[in-house]
Amino acid sequence: MHEQINQYVTQVLLAALALLTVLIKLWLEGLKKKAEAYYEARTTAEQRQTLALLGKEAFSFAETVYLELDGPGKLERAIEYVALKAAAAGIHVPAEEIRAVVEAAWLVDKRKELPVVELEDTTTLKVTGETE
Repeated sequence: MHEQINQYVTQVLLAALALLTVLIKLWLEGLKKKAEAYYEARTTAEQRQTLALLGKEAFSFAETVYLELDGPGKLERAIEYVALKAAAAGIHVPAEEIRAVVEAAWLVDKRKELPVVELEDTTTLKVTGETE
């Protein structure tokens, strides 16, 4: 009888241990998914920041080095520059995104060239009917 009790206790302990193992494994899988999502989001943010900087650099490079080229030619050279630098940094992005970062750099630069609109000075307006 004592042997049967030991056998039942052993089976219950093994079942509890198996259940605990399954629960720990599920918990670790959940942690792994959260860590992967965080890593992916963080990497993507850093890559986007790097691409934006590369776009500015490529735009400046094309504008200063390829003076003889027209706009589309400079754009192609800037896209090639970003593609090479991104690949060297281990960032793999489609050509559309590379063009987008160069175009964004161009827009930022062109906004600097827009004429400044001055407003009239409205502090010296007289109100009629006032006595001094």
